[in-house]
Amino acid sequence: VGRFEQDMAIYTGAPRAVATVNGTAALHVSLKLAGVEPGDLVITQPLTFVATCNAVAYCGAEPVFVDVDRHTLGMSPTALQVWLEENARIDIDGVCRAKSDNKAIRACVPMHTFGHPADLDGLVAVTSRWNIMLVEDAAESLGSFYKGKHTGTFGALGTLSFNGNKIMTTGGGGMILAGDELATHAKHLTTTAKKPHTYEYI
Repeated sequence: VGRFEQDMAIYTGAPRAVATVNGTAALHVSLKLAGVEPGDLVITQPLTFVATCNAVAYCGAEPVFVDVDRHTLGMSPTALQVWLEENARIDIDGVCRAKSDNKAIRACVPMHTFGHPADLDGLVAVTSRWNIMLVEDAAESLGSFYKGKHTGTFGALGTLSFNGNKIMTTGGGGMILAGDELATHAKHLTTTAKKPHTYEYI
């Protein structure tokens, strides 16, 4: 597993890669690392597999759907910007919140549909402007590059899947792509969150 993580980090160009039991678990842990809490909103796209929304639900959060671009099949930065302008605001603490009920909008999860990269330049620009964490669902896009950089490495976190229907499969399995700090936390959470103890366990 350690070698697989290292090889995947090298191939994708991600600082670190952390294996998970499946792609949904990778998304779930990534959303937790992005700070998503019960009652929060997470922006995603309607053209996706249900696992994307399941991961949001596992956090106790609610998905908000914005449309996709016809030419990428991925989330439209224009639709995202329009939705945010109409429905969101930045509070005094810099948190993006819904105007209607003040719920925090912590994360945005575009999906690279059938491996086609979404408009990542646009999505990075919009999410940065609104202080929203970008978590890429790159489950279907192993081997896809956007302007020479692998998908899943543009946001703070990216996720891969090795389910039986994916480009490369281990029968199941998933992976989180992240920087060192988030990856270290991800590895802790995905390996039963054990802490060093003074007693030796045999």
